[in-house]
Amino acid sequence: MNRRDMIAASLAAGGALIAAPRPASARTRDSGRDDSPEMKAAVASGVGYFSSRCDEQAKLCRNLEQAIRSGDLEAARRAYVVARPPYEEIETLAYAFEEVDADIDARPYSFDGGETDDNFRGFHKIEALLFGYNDPEAALPYAVRLGRSVAQLKTQLGELDRFDAAGQFGGMYALTNEVAAKKISSEEEAWSNQSLVIFKHNWIGANSQFMPFAVLVEARDPAAVKAVRDAHAAAMETLKPHFKPGVVAATPYTEVSFADRRRMADASNRFRDAIANASRVVGADSEIS
Repeated sequence: MNRRDMIAASLAAGGALIAAPRPASARTRDSGRDDSPEMKAAVASGVGYFSSRCDEQAKLCRNLEQAIRSGDLEAARRAYVVARPPYEEIETLAYAFEEVDADIDARPYSFDGGETDDNFRGFHKIEALLFGYNDPEAALPYAVRLGRSVAQLKTQLGELDRFDAAGQFGGMYALTNEVAAKKISSEEEAWSNQSLVIFKHNWIGANSQFMPFAVLVEARDPAAVKAVRDAHAAAMETLKPHFKPGVVAATPYTEVSFADRRRMADASNRFRDAIANASRVVGADSEIS
């Protein structure tokens, strides 16, 4: 079961939207052909934002590669943490580029050989080498490969026929569900201890994709838009004590109390449910219900 299949399984457990789930990879790429012009415009707006974030990701990956080449372990570790946010937002739409997603962000359990599998690469491989093995030299070829994967992602973000309204909402739902169902367990940044950075930018990413649809939802049900906005704000509020202004890194996750973790998980579930309701308001849940 690959990473996206696992998210599909977690969706089934959520139950708010899912009746007969299927992996996102099973969706046809022309499934958005019946989207209204307004829905297509909302999709394009969200994808366009992520395309700009991908440009930022490419620059941060170049900085990471340079820091790794320097051999300065602490500089490489700092560059790694700073490089994480953009893709953790873009990940919202991973249903549309599963292979590139795996190259950039898959974790060891996605591969038969785990950490030692030849196909394990991307951010989490670099994380393990920098924080687990203190070995920037070994991380270098993976940093180079990561840059190529991000360039491929940029190309695919320009292919709008990959994306549709149902997929956007499905991605928002899946990622907010994944934070509570899996990432709170600390399986995310196990070596860098920066899981809170991931939660923060997953929520930012999901919200960024909802915003272009907000006008369409509000025209039918203003309360549904308010619910999403309030839920996103409440989720972000749970993180405030753990971040300093202008600093990407957060409180190490091992220092976060279980009470705070519970609040974060509950907030992500409420955000998920508000997104689910909004998707039904505009009829954009057809591929995941």
